[in-house]
Amino acid sequence: MADRGPGRLRADVPVEAAGRRLTAAEAPAEPPQAGPGGAITPESSLVDLDNFWQRTAIGFHVVYFGLLGLLALLIGSSGDLSSQDRLTGLIVVAVMAVVYALAGRPQVETETDRDWRTAVQVVVSWAGLYLLIGVEIHSAYFLLFGLIPHLWILLSTRWAVASTFVLSIGLALVVFAQDGWSTTTLRAVAPQIGMQIGLSLLMGLFITSVFIQAERRAALIDELRRTRTELAEIEHSRGVLAERERLSHEIHDTLAQGFTSILTLAQAIEVALDRDPPAARERLALVESTARDNLAEARALVNALAPVSLHDATLVEAIGRAVERVGRETEMTAEFQAEGEARSLPANDEVVLLRTTQEALANVRRHSAASRVQVALRFRNGGPGSPGSVTVAVIDDGCGFDPNDVAGLGYGLHGMRARVLQAGGVLDVVSAPGAGTTVRATLPLPPSAAADLNP
Repeated sequence: MADRGPGRLRADVPVEAAGRRLTAAEAPAEPPQAGPGGAITPESSLVDLDNFWQRTAIGFHVVYFGLLGLLALLIGSSGDLSSQDRLTGLIVVAVMAVVYALAGRPQVETETDRDWRTAVQVVVSWAGLYLLIGVEIHSAYFLLFGLIPHLWILLSTRWAVASTFVLSIGLALVVFAQDGWSTTTLRAVAPQIGMQIGLSLLMGLFITSVFIQAERRAALIDELRRTRTELAEIEHSRGVLAERERLSHEIHDTLAQGFTSILTLAQAIEVALDRDPPAARERLALVESTARDNLAEARALVNALAPVSLHDATLVEAIGRAVERVGRETEMTAEFQAEGEARSLPANDEVVLLRTTQEALANVRRHSAASRVQVALRFRNGGPGSPGSVTVAVIDDGCGFDPNDVAGLGYGLHGMRARVLQAGGVLDVVSAPGAGTTVRATLPLPPSAAADLNP
């Protein structure tokens, strides 16, 4: 039986509630311990149950010692008893009090596996009651209000029921021994004993049900707490994964593309170094500019800031610069146009549109072999009751590809799609081998921006 004392109930130890044993499968598991800095405290609802039991046990102590004290007062002030019977009664009451203090009280408080002290408490207390009734101290009957609950607290349900019958019949035998064995005595005693047994069973079963429900409720609360902790851990893990994915997209869309540009420019410088020194110097300036931008992007990632290009420019200006850079670094014709009245967007939406444009341009430069690329940014009004939208489209005349070939799609396209979907938008990729490619990202305008577009 699990300790109900200061320690916590454990799942690997059966739990007994006022006579009923719960199996190890029914008993609640050990609640999770908080790690360093964790918010979960080591206390659980089962510890609350421990506290409840301790308060209840104190109540039992007060009631039982109060009954013994009252009985001692009645015996000492009774004028119907002889001096010898009065002394005998006081000694019996004193013995019952000492035995309860030394043996019964620890068993009631801890409710551990029962040992010899339980037997001592039950035998001595009921023997004392029999002796008091035997010397005709009839006021001792009210000790039953303390002794009957003790049976159900100290013993299992089966033993408590059996003990109630046996000890009640023993009390009847004491009465028979006093009044004699006769039909008249039987008719007087039998209803009283029957009523006593019935009330004792009702009281005991009520006590048992109260503590069984208390333990079940405590187990349910602990299960809810464990579930809440598990959900918090799952959400934390999901947050970590999402942050890792976000960082991987940021690194891919910024640093990786910058290094690719530097590598491409370095190869062009190597070719032009002997034949066209002015062009080589121009390429070196672009390498320096790209390296500086990459360094700024790295610092921004470390500090979890928005893209550097958006710090001192609008979204339209940042996309225009990205298109201009592609035109300067490659042989392609790069064009940019903005349509509609540009509005301020949430920072996350601007980042999504800029990163999508940068990734699409990087794919055009690396894979399309295109001679021309066009980028269009469009702000559109919404109809009645519907928000407007903002779209960025990157169109090239390159070799194209099969967008249905999932295995052939690179990390960049997957990252673009995930980023746009996370922002509540849609990414369309239209392409075919030899027919160029169109990448279009559309995001809904937030209510404030949509209101600006629809005054």
